[in-house]
Amino acid sequence: MRNEDLMQEAIELAERGRGATHPNPLVGALVVADGKIVGRGYHEGPGRAHAEVIALESASGSTVGATLYCTLEPCAHQGRTPPCTDAIIATGIARVVIALRDPNPVVDGRGIERLRGAGVEVTLLQGDLAHRAAQQNAAYLKFIATGLPRVTYKAAVSADGKVAAAGGDSRWISSDESRRAVHALRAATDAVMIGGGTARRDDPRLTVRDVEGRDPVRVVVSDRGDLGDGSQVLRSAADVRTIVLGEVADLRARARLTRAGVELLEPHGGLHDGLKQLARLGLLDLLCEGGPTLAGALLEQGLIDRVALFVAPMVIGRGAPDLFAAPAVHAVADAWRLDDVEWRASGADLLLTATVRKA
Repeated sequence: MRNEDLMQEAIELAERGRGATHPNPLVGALVVADGKIVGRGYHEGPGRAHAEVIALESASGSTVGATLYCTLEPCAHQGRTPPCTDAIIATGIARVVIALRDPNPVVDGRGIERLRGAGVEVTLLQGDLAHRAAQQNAAYLKFIATGLPRVTYKAAVSADGKVAAAGGDSRWISSDESRRAVHALRAATDAVMIGGGTARRDDPRLTVRDVEGRDPVRVVVSDRGDLGDGSQVLRSAADVRTIVLGEVADLRARARLTRAGVELLEPHGGLHDGLKQLARLGLLDLLCEGGPTLAGALLEQGLIDRVALFVAPMVIGRGAPDLFAAPAVHAVADAWRLDDVEWRASGADLLLTATVRKA
């Protein structure tokens, strides 16, 4: 089998940990001997064995002289688990093929250096496979580089760019298939975020229901701390981790939230600081399902990395809420641009996914 095929299989294997590994990266590993895969492993979560160790322990037969394929550079430091490099060296692996160097300061080339120092041949891939591995761990890489989480803004929007009717009704702009896709997005993310207005107006549960998967942490951005009387989020806060992000000054509101089991995070530097606090909690991949006000604020401040827009075949008309409540640019040349654009059918809708180009 070719390097490309083997590493692609390791990348696909790493995906099994999606949604469970934060704040750790997704990692997959394969042990190959005599041209055959004899061991497989992926990282399942913090405190659990790393992918390389699992692959080595699962290997059938001797690993002496074998090749290890791993999607991310093996660690060479003692953390919650022992260094992966020590396990690799001890099992007689002759060659290690790595898709992506780990930029975490505690790793950042030290794993490669340790392996080479022990006589292990190390190949660091370039090109498409390295790009795929980087895309897979985009949230982790952004956190390491900036201290911020990756933010994906998701919305259902009409063909004329409206997210609700003039009276505020938004159920349902998107198709059944699109709503199932949203639940899959929630299951794959660390946290789902909305604003207080959306919490009061739509009273969403923000849980995973239409697909298999675990519920993400729920984050409500609100300085008032008002989630609505008897809201579903408030009622279920004891069962699903829920955070209110905002400087809640009202003591009664604070007490009410605390009694319900809601955590309070009070950033003093606006949304930017709030997102950093969430990232420090290990919430590295955020799905924003907020309304135009929150979406507009995030866009203006350069805090949206990706969009996932379900465009429905309907026209709502003038006067209804726009997708982003952000000031319009004065010239088309100044517009926010989208890169890596993909369109695909989602029932009767079209799903647009893209990255937001940074200025």
